[in-house]
Amino acid sequence: MSTIQAIKQLEERNVASEIVLMVWSDRMDLVALANVKGEVALHRLTWTKAWSLNAPKDGLSVKAIAWRPDGKIIAIGYSSGQIILVKVENKSILHSIETKSDISFIKWMRDKVFVKEKLATVDEENKQGQFMKYTVIIGFIVVWVYFVICDFQDLSSNFLPEPPSQHFDSSSEDNQKSNLLLEQNDLNLLLIGTSDGIVHVRVFGCFPCATLDLNSYLNTSCSIQSIHLTEDLDKSFVTVRDADNNVKLVCFNSDIFKSHSNELFAVALKHIKLASLVNYLSSTITTITESWESILLEMDMKLSKYASRVPEGGVTADFLDLLTFGICSDEMKEFLIHDLTKKGLEKFGQTIEMSYANIQKLVLKYVMKFGQNITYYLAELRGMARLEHRFKVLGLQEKVISEAILSNGAFLIKGGEMQQIINHSIINYKAFFRWLYTAIMHVLDEQIPNEIPKMTQQDLAYITEFLQNFDRIGKNSKQNGFIMERLGQYLSDSNLTIQPDMSGNEWSHFLALDQCVQNHPSILKHFEEMSLIQQYKHLKTSIETIFAAPKDAITAQFEMVHVFDCFQYGAATLRTSQINVNKDAILSAFLEPPESVLLLQMQLPRNDCEVKCARLCFPLETLDDNYRVLDVKLYSSTVLTVLLQDKTPSKGTVLGQVQLGSALEKFTDVGGVYGGIFTDVVTINGSGLVPKLLKSVDGMVGAEFAVSGSRKVGIVLAENRRKVRLYEMEGEEEEDEDADMTNSTMKESDMSVQDVNISTTI
Repeated sequence: MSTIQAIKQLEERNVASEIVLMVWSDRMDLVALANVKGEVALHRLTWTKAWSLNAPKDGLSVKAIAWRPDGKIIAIGYSSGQIILVKVENKSILHSIETKSDISFIKWMRDKVFVKEKLATVDEENKQGQFMKYTVIIGFIVVWVYFVICDFQDLSSNFLPEPPSQHFDSSSEDNQKSNLLLEQNDLNLLLIGTSDGIVHVRVFGCFPCATLDLNSYLNTSCSIQSIHLTEDLDKSFVTVRDADNNVKLVCFNSDIFKSHSNELFAVALKHIKLASLVNYLSSTITTITESWESILLEMDMKLSKYASRVPEGGVTADFLDLLTFGICSDEMKEFLIHDLTKKGLEKFGQTIEMSYANIQKLVLKYVMKFGQNITYYLAELRGMARLEHRFKVLGLQEKVISEAILSNGAFLIKGGEMQQIINHSIINYKAFFRWLYTAIMHVLDEQIPNEIPKMTQQDLAYITEFLQNFDRIGKNSKQNGFIMERLGQYLSDSNLTIQPDMSGNEWSHFLALDQCVQNHPSILKHFEEMSLIQQYKHLKTSIETIFAAPKDAITAQFEMVHVFDCFQYGAATLRTSQINVNKDAILSAFLEPPESVLLLQMQLPRNDCEVKCARLCFPLETLDDNYRVLDVKLYSSTVLTVLLQDKTPSKGTVLGQVQLGSALEKFTDVGGVYGGIFTDVVTINGSGLVPKLLKSVDGMVGAEFAVSGSRKVGIVLAENRRKVRLYEMEGEEEEDEDADMTNSTMKESDMSVQDVNISTTI
């Protein structure tokens, strides 16, 4: 008794909620399942659950799922138009994309030509010391060739340390997002289709490099059903359905992805690095603000309450009277004893120095360091932009990048200015609260502890300087509150109330005397009136502007070369599948309810498009009628997986593997016709193409399935969507058992190719 390859059942499981979507990973035995509640769960082949993830908001449904080619990240699209990139290892959300439209399709594809293979070769040569025999001049030439020809390897790790792990919560997410590029040696594209006819293309799932509006190309409203690219990414195929339910296959020339894949890889890498650093800055500034507010907000509220009880200018006057003459008004006495309190001031004095030290550390260790790293990556981008023969077509503009460098310089200057304010405020605060504590002791007629030092003339100057700013800061119309010190104004999205005094700064004085130097594009500008928040927002906007032009430039490189009207479809979900046969050919399968499958094979030499097509039907044993075709997937370039159902009351379901090798020779050649309906094409008896790879789905009425040709696994979903069966698609079964199973579904006499209707081309 010999063994043969056959579809072998592994597991059968019931689920609590109805399943709406199933997608296998091509790298691991993991299947992603989405249910009606918007929950996505990962299951192993043994049905062990790896994890589950709820929708970002209540009421959202999952519309599409795609695995990154390396299987480490999964993209999930929701009905709100949001797409999240989730790390498979721990289900952490790495990145979120907003499309503002209902997601209809997601696919993640990669360039088969590895970008980093050439880099590895050059690195190996460097390690072997082959360049050491050249002279210094030749060495410079080699370095130049290395960077220009060797596809811009990211060497930042040699100069820039990884951002330190921060102590606030969002740091882990930011670190993970920066790791999106780890172990990625090839260019991969996340293809997103929406129900309003828009295609979004994102490199690594993050860098938005193109947006196609199929409505404008076709002059009619449509929805995206599927997107597919050739192996080298130079041709794109978009399947759409228009308002009249006509299914069209649109072919675009996307040669920009092939001819400039290395340049696109380099730009996308810099985009993610910069985006990660900007997020680091945002998290750090948020932490600084929270640290400042937690300590000073209570004190500011008390002072604001006191300021509301005295006339304008009275706050400073009352404190100066107390400082100079020891006179304490009734309002001041009530404020010191009942509002501020001795105990409250003691607590505040203990924590103020710690708070400022923490803020100072965040500014020095994070804000300034991240800003310096941004300068490095912007300088690299500007160097790329100067290589116009390689990067001009991608839309990189040196002028825009230079403006971003200036904006980052201004941000760093503002960070240094804020650091000086912190140093000065610490000194003033210590003197002010030490004096205020003694004032409360005097009002309460208590003895001043010996450990409190006596006030010096320098302390008096610090306190006077601190008090004279009270009323100026307190009249902040933006916040409608009282801010007792100068640091808070840097953390507000408004102009500074008290601008820094630059009268003693020699550099500022020099620039004021020489307008030519001041206006030179290499001189960093100091915007004295802007806060740190304003400078950060300006920096963020300038970086976003850099990558806005490449998106438009790459989109303009797309050229529509062919449109094929395939057939008219109903309102049900279109079931389609595409696969690359080789670098110049793709194979597409479309389910034409209720009984046939349309197959299109497209050869794409240069800008030509040679199309061959055929229809598959699956006759029942009597040959008087056909099986219903419930679902189709291309298992490989030569095998089509189908889910069939007979027309008996029991709705018997059959899972089959259709061998397309011999059938491809009988496809109708329709040439390179532009437009037309695929009606008069050859119809082939698909039952004769599945002699052994059949599996009767006994005891369950099937509805749809998912397969992975690389992992050789499949899963069938029941009609009630609460039961699934897992299969090994190329398992081993006993020949006799397999023969019995085969005979129960299709007679051996029907296993021959029958050309039912051979017709002329369109």
